[in-house]
Formats: sequence, C-alpha cells, structure tokens
Amino acid sequence: MFYGPGGPYALFAGKDASRALAKMSFEENDLTGDISGLGPFELDALQDWEYKFMSKYVKVGTIKKTVPVTQGDGTGEASGAAESDGPSQSAVVGNEEKSSAADAKEE
Repeated sequence: MFYGPGGPYALFAGKDASRALAKMSFEENDLTGDISGLGPFELDALQDWEYKFMSKYVKVGTIKKTVPVTQGDGTGEASGAAESDGPSQSAVVGNEEKSSAADAKEE
C-alpha cells in the first residue's frame, strides 16, 4: 500500500497535505492545509490531485479544523485565529471534507 504504514506516501495519511501535494513536496513543513501564497501552477496541480483522489479512492473520513482556545473576555467564549497550528488545546469549529487515501489499496 502506498499510503499505509511504511508505505512511500505514509506521511500524507490522516493529514491535510494540500500544500505538500501542490508543491510536490515531501518536506515536513509543507504537510499542512495552508495553501496561502501558492501560485497558479501549484493550485492547478492541487486541483489535479483532488480530481485524481476523488475518482480513485473511497472517502474514509474528514479532517476537522480547529482553533486555539485562549482566555476570553469573561463572556465564556473562546477567541483565536482559525486554521492555526497553535496550542494543543483547541476547539472544533467545523468540518472540512477531504478525500483520504489512508486505507486505499494499490492498483
């Protein structure tokens, strides 16, 4: 299996690796869903990956976006920036559907 444990693409499994896919990168710092600053060719490459995954693999899960929980202003509401890789204490703010190839089999 390409995406299974020990496979050549295992580092992508269970993560939003949009930036790494767009840049064709295996660098740890690119294993993120942050696509800000990507150029048109990289965004086209990412779109091609999405089409490939959607046509080839069954969706097995979603990746939830989180925001850091910080001390509020006393109103009981948490404050923080969306899509941050900040503190480990976080609150789920929504779901972002992504195709996952974690359990996909080789053809």
